[in-house]
Amino acid sequence: MFDDVLWPLASNSGLPLSIAIIALLGVGGQWLANRLRIPGVLLLLTAGILVGPVFDIISPEEEFGADVLFPEVSLAVGLLLYEGGLGLKLDRLTAGRSVVLRLVTIGALVTWLIGWGATALLFDVSTGHAALIGAVLVVSGPTVVIPLLHLARPREPTGSILRWEGIMIDPVGATLAIVVLDATIDNNSPGAAALQVAITLGAGALAGAAVAGFAMAALHFHWIPDQFINPAMLAGAVIAYAAADQIRPEAGLMATTMMGLVLANQRLVPNHQFTAFSEDVGYLILGTLFILLGALVDLDELVGVFPEALILIAILVFIARPIAVLLSTVGGGLQRNDILFLMWMAPRGIVAAAVATVFSRQLADEGDPLPELVPIVFAAVIVTVALYGLTSTFVARKTRVAKTRPNGVALVSNSHFAVDLADILAANEIPVLVVSTSNTIQKAAFSRGLLAYDRPIDSHDLDLTLDGVGIERAILLTDDENFASHCAHHLTEHLGRANLFQVRPDEDDDDFELRGRSAFGDLTYSLLATGARSGGFRVTTGAELEGDAKALFVLNDDRTVSLVTGAPDPDESVIVVTPKVRSES
Repeated sequence: MFDDVLWPLASNSGLPLSIAIIALLGVGGQWLANRLRIPGVLLLLTAGILVGPVFDIISPEEEFGADVLFPEVSLAVGLLLYEGGLGLKLDRLTAGRSVVLRLVTIGALVTWLIGWGATALLFDVSTGHAALIGAVLVVSGPTVVIPLLHLARPREPTGSILRWEGIMIDPVGATLAIVVLDATIDNNSPGAAALQVAITLGAGALAGAAVAGFAMAALHFHWIPDQFINPAMLAGAVIAYAAADQIRPEAGLMATTMMGLVLANQRLVPNHQFTAFSEDVGYLILGTLFILLGALVDLDELVGVFPEALILIAILVFIARPIAVLLSTVGGGLQRNDILFLMWMAPRGIVAAAVATVFSRQLADEGDPLPELVPIVFAAVIVTVALYGLTSTFVARKTRVAKTRPNGVALVSNSHFAVDLADILAANEIPVLVVSTSNTIQKAAFSRGLLAYDRPIDSHDLDLTLDGVGIERAILLTDDENFASHCAHHLTEHLGRANLFQVRPDEDDDDFELRGRSAFGDLTYSLLATGARSGGFRVTTGAELEGDAKALFVLNDDRTVSLVTGAPDPDESVIVVTPKVRSES
């Protein structure tokens, strides 16, 4: 009797180790990809294939069980779409709204039909199976589009159009695929299939909007304590997914997307708190899913379909995508270069891989196996991510839609000397933005022709302003701990912790905690303020520094700026900005 109880535990003794390996590779792969400035999907899929079919270190179906694994994969994809929906701001999409709508309708239909026809010609599969493969290959996904946009940095509205399309095409493509799957299994008529599409998308949108509405009410009336906001929002996304999925399979993807979209664009409650949390959870889910799905790949099947899959991918990239974009941008007001870049961006990602994996299992259970589905889709994911990941930056520059890389500085302060410092940086052609909550400081900056941010710090306008000015890093020049903490929270979300600096607090201010990296070496706020009041700022060379003068910035020959966090470079060709700091002794 005891053997019957203990045997399942013994058989799963390696499960914690597998989970640890998946988490390590999932997070580590994204970190390494960020350092190398390449799409993380490539490293994650490669790692998954290595620990799965190559070295047989993990076997997801055996260790997790297919009955648990595949539903959890679908739910995880839904949570990724919730996180993506939180980034869909309607005010960022003005000129391209009609284009997005047509891309996820007309464009999706064109891609499906061309993919369907090409699959039927290239592979020995039935018409229904070819239609299913074509439907799955409609799906793109934010998990690959958004990282590529970070690399290519296309201007607006092109960047927002691709972001919106990448997120909205997932529930649309998945719904199309599930309807085609049902038609393949049950031989439904076209009219019944169209009705199922409407039911699936409608049920998902309704469930997502309903849960989002309840969440807004709960937050507005403070029914949820602050410490429970993050888990409550995550639980709400799970509830929306499950409720919609009970009505129609895969309707949960539309539900989570709609919930994120509604929460992102409402004005009743601030959403920055659960947005940041959801992004953190999203990275973990993304890494886990790609490792798991990579481990499920059958290499023999992948190699077997690869030559024909390459031809199919070429048709989708060079024929289907350009036609879809051309039909979707007619009368959309986009410039020719923007249209060209849109034609070159249609990677396949985690949602396509997950949907293919789940549907392949369902077809096998129905006695109508389609072994080509998973390897074809995984080949499309690998090839398109590699293709667009290696070329998107180059194409963005060639089509002249790439924004210049930011090299500006935001000076965050309610002190007058920040305006003086901003003035001297601007005089040397460095993009600079004064961020202050003081009307006096804002007016002083405006009077000198400087750019100043005069809206609430927690407003979405701050992100738009930082992007518009081209700000790369921010420096907190303040001895007000509350002001520093408030600004640091919002600036870190947009610029990252590595690009947030803070002048050191005074030595006797033990309670003042640094919110960013230390700026200007051992120079404290009081010394900086004293030096600015007594001598101001000037431009000189490193060799001409004298007395107690401290170097703050190095103005490089290419009109970029570097912070001096240690001893300045004594080279005479280096230009530095310095305050005349007097010794306290």
